[in-house]
Amino acid sequence: MEAPAARRTRFRADVLQAFVRDAMGAVGVSEDDAAIVADVLVASDLRGIESHGVARLERFYVDRLRDGLIDPRAQPVTIRETATSLAVDANNGLGHPAAVKTMRRTIRKALESGCSVATVRRSNHFGIAGYYAMMALEHDLVGIASTNAGKLAVPTFGRTAMLGTNPFAYAIPAQNGDAFVLDMATTAVALGKLEIARRLGKPLAPGWALDAGGSETLDPQSGINGSLLPLGGFGTEGGGHKGYGLALLAEILCGVLAGGVYGPEMPDSQGVLDPAITSHFFAAFRIDGLRDAASFKADLSRLLEHMRACEPAAGCERVYTAGEIEAIRTRESLEHGIALDPVVVATLDSVAKKLKIPPPQRIAS
Repeated sequence: MEAPAARRTRFRADVLQAFVRDAMGAVGVSEDDAAIVADVLVASDLRGIESHGVARLERFYVDRLRDGLIDPRAQPVTIRETATSLAVDANNGLGHPAAVKTMRRTIRKALESGCSVATVRRSNHFGIAGYYAMMALEHDLVGIASTNAGKLAVPTFGRTAMLGTNPFAYAIPAQNGDAFVLDMATTAVALGKLEIARRLGKPLAPGWALDAGGSETLDPQSGINGSLLPLGGFGTEGGGHKGYGLALLAEILCGVLAGGVYGPEMPDSQGVLDPAITSHFFAAFRIDGLRDAASFKADLSRLLEHMRACEPAAGCERVYTAGEIEAIRTRESLEHGIALDPVVVATLDSVAKKLKIPPPQRIAS
């Protein structure tokens, strides 16, 4: 059964950010890089993407830093550079700082030259791809981000995991702070969704996962021990081949183009947190290189409102556009606090105990 809502504990966003900064500092991460990690993780929780937020602080970052699997003081190195491109080696550092610093440079190049692309190799998990695409919004740029990851997903008609969740994110500005923000895994769901279902004792939806024997499963643990299905599910009838194609595209743009680890060399589901296996891809371009930016944003706002005005299907409240629900959740979380389930709260307390730092203060109920 799903955990009752009353059991969830709320935290102010700034309190969680401070806790993550303290935790990162305690394992040797610089103040600037710790602030980046904190901002990315808490942004995920603010947006309601709890699979990629502070729930991953202990296992994905703190433990791996303490075990020497990630270099806390790594500095990204530029391998190649032109006026419109950039190739970076993250030197087995944390993925968030490497990604933020690279996207900042990509944005600067796009502002100067109209467009820019970048790759990062030998990196680690970087959280939500949408964070980096959204960095372009305040500059009236279109932002794009992608990453590959350890093998978790089967190709269409396959029974063995060959690809990661390999997300794509696109962020496009509209008027008055509105935006189209598409942030999606190329699998039916991210692995974190299975982890959440396991924590809450809920079954998986059909089309999410296969068990270790290659059969579809609704059991979260069996899915975690098995493989994820591509977006569209099993076979081609539901469009699974399209998700598979997008996942392979991400693998090419990230791993192959970056000169990083990809495909055959990627670890399986038992080694998805191996060091320096992850590669990223970023792009940004100026709207005003194609048409007047203000007119474009007005037209995009009109299009988004047109979609939202669509008559809802029976039993549905309304139609949303990509990123709108996350923007609503962000406003609500900033006002009322970020709600974390008991298992996640326990991991934060575990981090505090390991690192001998104060646990994050709860909002009084």
